[in-house]
Amino acid sequence: MKTPLILIVLVFFTISFSFGQECEKQTDPFSNEKVTTFEWKAGGIRTLFMESRNGKSTLEFRVGEIGAIEYTISAGSDVQIKLENGEIIKMHTLFETKSVVSSTSFSESSNVVSSTYFMKTEITNEQLKKLATSKVTHMQFPDLHGGLQTYSSKELRNKFERFLMEGAKCLTENN
Repeated sequence: MKTPLILIVLVFFTISFSFGQECEKQTDPFSNEKVTTFEWKAGGIRTLFMESRNGKSTLEFRVGEIGAIEYTISAGSDVQIKLENGEIIKMHTLFETKSVVSSTSFSESSNVVSSTYFMKTEITNEQLKKLATSKVTHMQFPDLHGGLQTYSSKELRNKFERFLMEGAKCLTENN
C-alpha cells in the first residue's frame, strides 16, 4: 500500500521540477555582467521568460491560437497588465512578431493546427515591483487578427498570473 503512494509522490515531484519554473542568477561569460532570469515552461515549452541585465528587464510570453494564421505584429504594439489594486502596467513590444504555424497529430484521424507567437516587452523596475506585490486580474495584447486579445484572471488560469508575480519577485529580489 505504501509503495504506490511513494511512487505517486516521486512522479509528482519529478513532473513539477521538470516542467516548472526557475529563477537563476548568473554571470554572462562574455561580458561578466550579472544576469537574472526567470523561466516558466508549461508542458516543457517556454511560456514565460523574464530577464534582467544591465539595469534593464524584459518580459516575454508565448500566446497561441487554434488554426493556421500567418500574421505579423508590429514593434511598439501595446501590452497591458491590470493589477488587483486597479493599477495598469503599460508596455510596448520590442520587436516585430511573426506567428508560427504548427500541426500536432494525436492519431491518424486527429490533427490540430495552431499558431503561436512570442511577445517581448521591456519592463521597468517600478513596474516589476508593482507586479511582484499585486495579483494580475487582466492582460491585454495584440492578436493574430489585427485586434486585441484580453484575458481575465479566469483565462490566465491562476498559474500564468502566479508565475508573472513569481518572475517579478525573482528579478526584484536578485538585482
